[in-house]
Amino acid sequence: MIECLSRKIVNWQIKKKYLPEKDEKLYTYAYGLLIGQVINLIIACLLAIIFNAYMTVFVFLVSYIPLRIYAGGYHARTYTVCTLDSAILIFIVCLVTKVIPNNIIIELNLIIGLVSGILVFTLAPVEDSNKPLEYMEKDCYRRRSRVIWVIETVIWIVCYCLRLEVVSLVISLGHLALDVMLCLENVYIKKKK
Repeated sequence: MIECLSRKIVNWQIKKKYLPEKDEKLYTYAYGLLIGQVINLIIACLLAIIFNAYMTVFVFLVSYIPLRIYAGGYHARTYTVCTLDSAILIFIVCLVTKVIPNNIIIELNLIIGLVSGILVFTLAPVEDSNKPLEYMEKDCYRRRSRVIWVIETVIWIVCYCLRLEVVSLVISLGHLALDVMLCLENVYIKKKK
């Protein structure tokens, strides 16, 4: 669906001579990314409204996206699957924050934090098989993902101490989601070899 829409936009722009035909694939890819991100943002806003979880969705996106950019992990093979995966992920985060009792958040945060720290420090960055990283990029992404993880972990500790338990839980859930993505892409890469 997203691929088809981006192709139509690019073909229309080529026909109107706004874009050169030789760059069709590049622009189709770029429009696909843009449309996918807009759709993902709209879905995230809708889920925030449905669950009355504006802060949850905001904190999740703000903590998950920067870490995901540098740590890498699983990438859906189509825009449609990516959009569906993103919606399911945000749905699960909203649901979990509604059902987890406050009295177990600290234990959950500590367990997730320990596992996440180990995985981020040992696996990240996990590159996409379609876009391998060069040595310098890998080193840079490794350092950045570790720094972001440490900063976010300090933030969730501070939030917990300030009795903002749900905010700290959401940051931890973002780390847990990242852990799953790192492991999934690692398994995919190993199966591919």
